[in-house]
Amino acid sequence: MILDKKIQRDVLIVDDDKNICEILREYCHNMGCFKNIVFAHDGIMATQKLRNQKFSLILLDMNMPKKSGYDLLGEFDGSALNQKMNILIVSGTLEKDLIAKVLGRGVKTFLVKPFDEPTFQERVLKILSLQAPPKA
Repeated sequence: MILDKKIQRDVLIVDDDKNICEILREYCHNMGCFKNIVFAHDGIMATQKLRNQKFSLILLDMNMPKKSGYDLLGEFDGSALNQKMNILIVSGTLEKDLIAKVLGRGVKTFLVKPFDEPTFQERVLKILSLQAPPKA
């Protein structure tokens, strides 16, 4: 699938590991379709950003301080500014029980650390392809 790079999207990277954030920032930048790359280094900060801005993509780690990624999923509902279908779970540990719980909350796309850039881009394109094009 080819994305229209003239359509600029916003991405939120939610991870407490600054090295992972930098890798994800670089991968998003290389895709050429994101206007703003925003960071939240814990679940509380992510909650604030999700309430104030709409994101085409949310890269969400499960294990974070203050509020876990799983707890953050509970804040998404039909009236929320951001949608669960825009979430890509990016985590180093995904046990079967956690995967089942996350699927139960409506998130279907996962990426287990470590990963490479082509795999990352494939998962991101899957999410972006399901969306109506954002307004330019």
